[in-house]
Amino acid sequence: MSKRLVKRQHHPGWHLALSGLLLGGATLFLLYRPAAEEWTSDLPVIASADAPVPYQAANADQLAEVLYAGIDSALADLGIGSALYSKHRQEYFDRIEVGVPADLPLAEANLGISRFVQRHGGQVLSASERQGQVEIRSGFGEVQTTVFILDSVAEHRRTGNIAIVIDDFADAPIAAHFCAIPQSLTFSILPIANQAPALAERVRTHGHEVLVHLPMESQGEASAGAHAILVGLKDEEIRRRVRRALQNVPHARGVNNHMGSKATANERVMRLVLSELKSRKLLFLDSRTTASSVAYQLAVDMDIRAINRDLFIDEIADAQTIQGKLWELAAIAAQAGQAIGVGHNRRETLIALLAALPQLEKRGFRFVPVSQLLP
Repeated sequence: MSKRLVKRQHHPGWHLALSGLLLGGATLFLLYRPAAEEWTSDLPVIASADAPVPYQAANADQLAEVLYAGIDSALADLGIGSALYSKHRQEYFDRIEVGVPADLPLAEANLGISRFVQRHGGQVLSASERQGQVEIRSGFGEVQTTVFILDSVAEHRRTGNIAIVIDDFADAPIAAHFCAIPQSLTFSILPIANQAPALAERVRTHGHEVLVHLPMESQGEASAGAHAILVGLKDEEIRRRVRRALQNVPHARGVNNHMGSKATANERVMRLVLSELKSRKLLFLDSRTTASSVAYQLAVDMDIRAINRDLFIDEIADAQTIQGKLWELAAIAAQAGQAIGVGHNRRETLIALLAALPQLEKRGFRFVPVSQLLP
């Protein structure tokens, strides 16, 4: 039995206002998701706030307007750009044709659009697949308002691999929340931390990657702490300090520098550090705390797996700003195929990761250990 088709009466005044409300709300939702933060005793409880309740249509006309106006945002969430879909207003129902990129399963696109319809008070009246084309008929009650036609296309979404490195990682109540993030992360652990071995074990148990965050001398008066790699040390003492740091952080796949704007610019020092890594087949991530660093190029010359970070994501400790940096990092990955972002074990960074990573994943970005980005 076919669903009833009713000629819709369009009301330009209210449906334009509704469109503005929907688009404005979607923009605010994507740019800023406030997070609830509550601290009890020593353990932080940090969770993203529930998504705002979407506009609920009260009849078929309203549903038609909300689906027509809101589909742009819904498809963007799936990583489907405006060039891949078209919208057609018709007398009895709207027709929206969507080209689904080859790396996005039709079933996933179907589910995303069906949930979009349901969130706004509509329902899927029928769904069928014929010769690789999916047709979703949606409406209000038994009144059909919108037909979605999904077709696979050869084009892929512009995505890439992203490695997130959390520096200065030390044992603290917040560490458990970082480790519980389901997306793959890399944790760079300070070897001077009292609980470094146990923390490295926890990180590995949760399926994340471990680096040694090696303290190195910086320009100016800032101290990198005890046992740091200093330019004035003798060769054997530098080697001894590197070996000690590696021993204190089990399961490490490599090293990145903590501070180090002076040490990473010194070829003698870096050659000594890198030679210890080479003998153990460990990688080196240059945090690029100075433009004068020789570390990356020297590692390449010594045939050591090495890479530079692309972006510091939390120089400003504000969750909304950090989310913006994560989207900026994704743009780099989409352009270059991969990107490395470096952050720290701050609650603002945790909040931003909890909010942004699932959204980026929905758009096709993949989160991988930093070692996976090296040849």
